[in-house]
Amino acid sequence: MKKLAALFCMLLLLCLAPAAKAEDISGPGLVADSSGIPAVEALFDMDLQTAQRCREDAGLSLYSEDGIFALYLVFDREYGFVTLTEEETGRSAAISTGGLLHFYLDVQACFGYLPQELTISFPTGEAQVNELRVFSAGTLPEWVQRWEKIPAGEADLLLLSTHGDDEQLFFAGLLPWYAGEQGKRVQVVYFTDHRNLTAHRVHEMLDGLWAVGVRDYPVFGPFEDYYTFDLEDAYRFYEDSGCPRQALLSFVTEQLRRYQPLVAVGHDVEGEYGHGMHQLTADLLMQAVEISGDPEVFPEQAAQYGAWQVPKTYLHLYPENPVVMDWDIPMKNGMTAYEVSKELGFPCHKSQIRDFAWYFRGADRAADVEKYSPCRYGLYRTTVGEDTGKGDFFQHLEGYKDPPAPTEPPAQTLPPPETTPPETTPPETTPPTSPEPTNPAPTAEKAWIFIPAVGTALLTILTTFFNTPASKEKF
Repeated sequence: MKKLAALFCMLLLLCLAPAAKAEDISGPGLVADSSGIPAVEALFDMDLQTAQRCREDAGLSLYSEDGIFALYLVFDREYGFVTLTEEETGRSAAISTGGLLHFYLDVQACFGYLPQELTISFPTGEAQVNELRVFSAGTLPEWVQRWEKIPAGEADLLLLSTHGDDEQLFFAGLLPWYAGEQGKRVQVVYFTDHRNLTAHRVHEMLDGLWAVGVRDYPVFGPFEDYYTFDLEDAYRFYEDSGCPRQALLSFVTEQLRRYQPLVAVGHDVEGEYGHGMHQLTADLLMQAVEISGDPEVFPEQAAQYGAWQVPKTYLHLYPENPVVMDWDIPMKNGMTAYEVSKELGFPCHKSQIRDFAWYFRGADRAADVEKYSPCRYGLYRTTVGEDTGKGDFFQHLEGYKDPPAPTEPPAQTLPPPETTPPETTPPETTPPTSPEPTNPAPTAEKAWIFIPAVGTALLTILTTFFNTPASKEKF
């Protein structure tokens, strides 16, 4: 019996052991062949400020004796489909990137096994690729971004952030608390992607969101970024650039209708430190929440997404109906929401540290930030009643989107007529089709696939054990 108990404990430990960690095996040494890529080695240099312009149908063949588990591609511009070809069998799969700039591709999910030699090609036009990482089997590093997209109508909160880094500065604490700690579906909408000035800031924005716990891919607005001195200066700039006020308002209104958030959050009407573009997006949000519920305004949007009246809208530093948020509460990870924004999120914006590190200087807590405090908001508009000092954007919204409870059918007063059951025939069946590969959940879950194998091994060992003659057992 001692032998049996020891054997059982050993197998139990195997079941509970953590899955092996995936290794980043990236490097030019994996490349077996390539075509249409100017400098293959630059794909592995971890420099997101440079991109390789890969011509249409460019290809890269990779070889790993232990098999290729996953790829992680960083695009400089949104791309369509990539094609994976497993060289030994010739099997191939066309995979949509979904427009994600940071795109995780689960190779094992595509083929059902780990191919040793794999070719990735770019058939839908020129691809601008910053980086390619290749992984062996196991649990992926946390920095590998596996983005989801919020389906239309399913956002909990929408944050309209004028620039990349505003979401980590003036809205510090908001994203770590609601997206990271509470698991809310938070749609970040950036008014500008900064590409009229530089391409690499979109990567800083994505890295910063991922670092603070956001898992839903943001919207990058199409508008150019320039410093303006006040609200009218900002409107005038865009009008001179061919973007009239109605086009700007249409964009913001469309985001509210598409995602139908319970809560919308925007900038200070004074633009925090006086930035005209901050004032502009605050003004647009205030207008948009007033008209998004009217199907007669921008009717094509309303026909596509439906009209939507946002239940609660908050503006940073808004003086009416003030609410003070506490971002200094320790979270499950041991940090406060403010600390996550300050120490993990904002540092991803490397290009902005020199100009905006002053915001956090001398403030170890959110409550210590005196200028443009990230804790202070005002409830600009509500359809569910005013806040009562709870310090929660979602107060009064419990069950707001829940479907109505089913009502019981009326009691039947007359007996039903006699009926003869119709003749039935067995339904026709068709073989199941394999689903298209999609971005998977974090691969830590895949550790469970080993449990059936361990269980089989356990049954085999126990069968052998009990079939062993008793005379060989020593007690």
